[in-house]
Amino acid sequence: MLSIEGVSSGYGKILAVKDVNLLVEEGEIVVLLGANGAGKSTLLRTISGAMKPKSGSIIFKGQRIDGKKPHLIVKEGVVQVEEGRGILSRMSVKENLDMGAYLRSDKDGIMKDLERVFQKFPRLKERLNQNAGTLSGGEQQMLAIGRAMMANPKLLLMDEPSLGLSPNFVELIIRAIREFRDQDGYTILLVEQNAKKALDIADRGYILETGRIVLEGTAQDLLNNEELQRAYLGRDAKTRED
Repeated sequence: MLSIEGVSSGYGKILAVKDVNLLVEEGEIVVLLGANGAGKSTLLRTISGAMKPKSGSIIFKGQRIDGKKPHLIVKEGVVQVEEGRGILSRMSVKENLDMGAYLRSDKDGIMKDLERVFQKFPRLKERLNQNAGTLSGGEQQMLAIGRAMMANPKLLLMDEPSLGLSPNFVELIIRAIREFRDQDGYTILLVEQNAKKALDIADRGYILETGRIVLEGTAQDLLNNEELQRAYLGRDAKTRED
């Protein structure tokens, strides 16, 4: 579904992403792991059109989308949930959700997706007329994801969706991501700080270091990789053997 071929991207002359090749097949959850500053968010922003690649190509469902304007990429079905949620804090929950569907004209489909959002996150229905800025952090993350759902995505880009959330909200968000694949048929490219939880629900993963892919494999292979365990899962392989 998504093929990234030799993509480099960055800010001015500084490249945060360097010659990256990455593949996401339809129906997969693919997780992108790496330390802060590794280039993960830059790569997602380049896919979504917020940044233009310096080189390489981004192909979605057989068509190049690199260089297209962000709203046209959304129209193609690539929708991003940005780090930090990015909700419209002075608008109500309902108005935020309506903004997610601003490119759509299929009223029946919009209403159906709104009900799906409420089924996934009942608390949003309870707070429908509340200003988004008064929601808790977890509720704001639900709203950011719900707004993305309203755009009817084919590919969902998710940047650190559990960042700063309580354990209960982390579990809720991770469960929702799994359901997006298993029940809703979404394809997902996920950047997530909680490597263990992300790999537990993912099909495959990539490790990004200083802008370059240094390791890739199935989620299970990455979970069993001792170097990865030490670096990202907080485990000491030697201690475990002892």
